[in-house]
Amino acid sequence: SYMGRVSMYHVKSDYGTAVFVGDAISSTGAADTNGVGDVDIAAAGDIITGVVVGVKIDPAVAATVHPGYIPASTGGYVFVADDPNALFEVQEDSAGGAAGVAAVGDTFDHVAGAGSTTTGLSGHELDSSIGTGIGWVIVEAVQRVDNEPANTSAKFIVKINEHSYGLAAAAGV
Repeated sequence: SYMGRVSMYHVKSDYGTAVFVGDAISSTGAADTNGVGDVDIAAAGDIITGVVVGVKIDPAVAATVHPGYIPASTGGYVFVADDPNALFEVQEDSAGGAAGVAAVGDTFDHVAGAGSTTTGLSGHELDSSIGTGIGWVIVEAVQRVDNEPANTSAKFIVKINEHSYGLAAAAGV
């Protein structure tokens, strides 16, 4: 069965923002001395390379061991789900109200919120102002008893629409 692809990328030591599991990232167009591509956190409107799914442990940097993130201005390596066909679960930010089921098939950008140094997890969320960006497309609402797509903070299955290794982005439905 197809499981998708995960690749290793480099975060430069002078990058002044912490990188967490779940952060959307973008290629910088440069690489480290071994040829591993450099990445930064993707802002709304950036071409997205993928989503961080893990951090390479560096015993000299405690945060990479637990809870598992790259502290600001430290550098290191992250593992990224960079398959242009990968699907992700994301929570909406609910700013201005819930996105709702009418958002399925539409496009949006993400909101790059601060991650947690306690859990090592990202603060990125779906910008519930659907149709204001084309970075991501909503495939469906998460079908689980603890998710109500009409409520705030609903969870959706999404696909990167503006991907570094994909075709040109499509407009939403």
